[in-house]
Order: sequence, then C-alpha cells, then structure tokens
Amino acid sequence: MSERGISFEDLENLAGVKVARLGRKQINYVELEEPEKKAVLRVFEAGLQHLYKVAPAVARDIERQRNLVLTMAGVAKATFPTLKSYSFPSQPGGLGVAWLIPQALKYVATPSSDTPAYTGYKTNTWEIDLTAGTAAWILGDGTNYYKASPQTNKHSFVLIFENGLIEVASTPVTDQFKLVSEVAQNIGIYTIEPLVEIPVEDGKAIYQYPTPFGALHVDHNVGVMWGFMPRYSGKSHKMPPIGMVFYEHDFLSDLTWVS
Repeated sequence: MSERGISFEDLENLAGVKVARLGRKQINYVELEEPEKKAVLRVFEAGLQHLYKVAPAVARDIERQRNLVLTMAGVAKATFPTLKSYSFPSQPGGLGVAWLIPQALKYVATPSSDTPAYTGYKTNTWEIDLTAGTAAWILGDGTNYYKASPQTNKHSFVLIFENGLIEVASTPVTDQFKLVSEVAQNIGIYTIEPLVEIPVEDGKAIYQYPTPFGALHVDHNVGVMWGFMPRYSGKSHKMPPIGMVFYEHDFLSDLTWVS
C-alpha cells in the first residue's frame, strides 16, 4: 500500500494505545504487507515470551501493545527515505526489527549534530550515573535533542512502549520527569504517584514508571529530550527502557559494539 499522512487520532485508533504527540498533529504511515507483519510479530512474540518468564506483570502491560508494534513499524517504514520491506532476519536492502538494545539507542560513542545519539546512558549498557538534584537524561542531554540514526542506509526508528521505563534497583530514584521535543519545547513536567516505590514483581527489585504521554517514538527528523530529577546519587544505575527498534539493514547488519 502507498504511504499516506494520518492524524494522531487515527494513529492511536490503529495502535490501541496512547502515543506521545509532542507538538505533532500528523504522521506518515504505510500499512505493512502480510509477510512483513509476520516478521515483526515473530520478533515481538519471541521477546514477550521470555519477558513473561522474568517479569509477568510487565509482560502483561507490553502484550496489550501488539497493535502498537505493527502500527509503528508502518510509521517507521514511511519515515525512512526509501520505501523498503521488513523481513526477519533482515536482508541487505531491506528493513529489520529488534528489541531495543543499548547499541541501537546510543549508536555512536560520541554524539554530534550529524549523529545526535545524545543520552545519559553509558555506551553499550543500560547504566546511567546519577547525582541527586541534577537532571539525568534518558534521551538528549539537557541542551541537545536525541534523534534516531540519520545515516544513509542506516536509518533507525526507536519505539519505547507505554509504561516501558523500568528500574532495577533497591529503591526508585525519581518521581518527576520532563518530556519535550523540538516542536514542543515549553511543556511542563509530569510526576509519578508515590506507590511506584513498590516493586511490580513479588520478590524482585523491578519497578515500573507510568508514562502518561503514552508510548514514545523517535525518528531521525524530530529531536526529543526526556529527563528526570534523581533523589539519590549513584554510579551505574540500571534503568532500561523496554521497546523496539526498526531500522535499515545496515544499521544492525552484524554483531555490534559501539566504540
């Protein structure tokens, strides 16, 4: 099917999940062919099955976002400069889909205006150093906005699920967040209810942060900044976002280590 522009209302109706708009009113979309849908869902289901083994409460929240994955795969396909098709595993000249890994979020060790992978995460990990009272950044750095890879034949598109920010620690470190984009820079913060300090899985130090804006997607065109205010200081704090990455084959064509 051909590419078309749709409103965010139509996008959310397709996805069945709230999606962060951040100043945007319309987005490009193309419906996937049946073989593409099977490839995308094969990857999603494989990860979901394992997630149920380790964190069933989180898995239930992610499972209901199956249509979101298919919808955003269509948005990513329409966003990339050249219309290509998904397969699993990915093939040269085509598109791939994977669960989000550190190397797909921070795709260069030293971000720049040409490769704006600005984030507070350490390279190749989901670890972030925190200082109480100083903003920390999941995406962006407080000055520079994060964008997915804009490199030729290596374009990427990041999706973070609704309620997909997880913390693995003894005590949650924050209750206030700021999420803005290049086209909505002046919106205020959002906060989290205090019982987020109770683990979502019995006997496991796993905490889940609500995301009232909904699911978050980031492409190579519009920059996003997402930060929080830590209450505690600490090194190598684990705060993985659960999501997917859609990409042109060359972006993750082989085992990847960012250096």
